[in-house]
Amino acid sequence: MTLFVFAAAAGFSLAGVLTDNMAMLEVGLGLWVLCVLTAIWTWFRSSRRDFRTPEAARAAAEAGDPRGLLALALIAKDADDPHEAERLLLLAIDRGDVDSMWELAGLVEERDGIDAAEPWYRMAADNNHVAARRLLRRRDHVNGDPTS
Repeated sequence: MTLFVFAAAAGFSLAGVLTDNMAMLEVGLGLWVLCVLTAIWTWFRSSRRDFRTPEAARAAAEAGDPRGLLALALIAKDADDPHEAERLLLLAIDRGDVDSMWELAGLVEERDGIDAAEPWYRMAADNNHVAARRLLRRRDHVNGDPTS
């Protein structure tokens, strides 16, 4: 969406300059402002979820934040502790975290293959995880499933 607004802002601004049309320039300027606000909003949303330290993630997890559990699970995965990562991901999934469904699917796929991971990918897709939906759509297309 941001990319579309960025392209529209550039197009309106360029067209306004080339045609000396003040209305197009004003629309372009408004779209540029929208781009900046969208970028700030995106940064704000992503920075709220980041945990600067494992202790911050642990404190968030203990407070019931599933994003803290996800962060700890990713730390465990990076430390080659897939059992602890899976345990933490399952706790986060129980609390409704869709990204944890996606991460668990990847963990299961590494261990047992795509067929074992498919239910987790489907669960993530059913909860509107965009990457999971795309993966399953491609997989169904390759397998010849016209209903997907």
